[in-house]
Amino acid sequence: MNAFKADGAEPRPAQYVALSISAFGVRAQADGHTGWVAWRRIRRSHPSLAWAAAAHVAVLGALVGALCLAVWLR
Repeated sequence: MNAFKADGAEPRPAQYVALSISAFGVRAQADGHTGWVAWRRIRRSHPSLAWAAAAHVAVLGALVGALCLAVWLR
């Protein structure tokens, strides 16, 4: 994708989006912003990515909870 328009108009700004999912939480970065501002930008421009990240964290949390419950009930 070319950052410059064909007719010589103003260049479009570059977009940078990063999601990091770890055992300690989720870190979102978008266009130089972090935290909730970045998460709002990601949700607005990439809704499927935001839903996938949220679902991934929910599934991991459910698996950890099930594992803890299984160990506790044993």
